[in-house]
Formats: sequence, structure tokens, C-alpha cells
Amino acid sequence: MPIQPHTLKRLVFLATLAVALTACGPSYRTEYSYVPPADSAGKQCLNQCLSMRAMCRSQAENRAANARADCERNAMINYAACMATAKSDFERNQCSSSSYCDQGADTGQCDEEYRLCYENCGGTVSSYQVCEYGC
Repeated sequence: MPIQPHTLKRLVFLATLAVALTACGPSYRTEYSYVPPADSAGKQCLNQCLSMRAMCRSQAENRAANARADCERNAMINYAACMATAKSDFERNQCSSSSYCDQGADTGQCDEEYRLCYENCGGTVSSYQVCEYGC
């Protein structure tokens, strides 16, 4: 038995609606709470964790800055090459000197290592979900 056109339209509409509703679901992010260790040795240990995290973040920032500089340098090289090989005003107008070089620092690994260090020093790390939108 063939599917009627109005039934097919209804099925397509329902499928599209289902996809749209699942795509617009709530979005959550993970937050953490920290309870320090009670003893002084554990608190001194936490200072080492903080230093380690600061160094890790600094290295991540340096890597991101180097990646941005490389991206910008490559964009300028590509622009100069485009302009040098363009044979007409139209081709020169097609050359773009702009580029999107917004390489952010990835500090996720630093935070993960910090939480592990915190727990190894005797502290407690708890995670919980916070709804960002669509709640």
C-alpha cells in the first residue's frame, strides 16, 4: 500500500520537529566544589598543586600565543602569495588579508591534574551539573 502524500508530509514534519526539539534541549556545564584537607601537611601540599596548575596554564597560554602568531604569519604569507600571482584587479580583490587566528589556551588538562593533585593531598573534590540554558 503506497503512502499518501499528506501522510508523508506529516511524517516529514514530525521527524523535523523531533530533531528540532532534541537539538534545543538543555545545556549543562560541570562545576566543582573543593574541601581542603584538615592537616597542615595537606594544606602545604595544596600550595604545590596551585603552583603546578599555574605553570601548566602559563605553558598552555604560551602554546596558544605561538599558534596565533603562526596562524597570522601564515595568513600574511598566503596574502602576499595571492597578491603576487594575481593577474587582474578582480583576482587581487579575491585575495584576503584577514584570517581567523583566535587560538585559545586549552587549560582543561591543567584543571584535571589540579583536581587529582587536590585529592592526593587529602582534599575532597565534588562535581555537580549547572544548567546554562534551556532549563
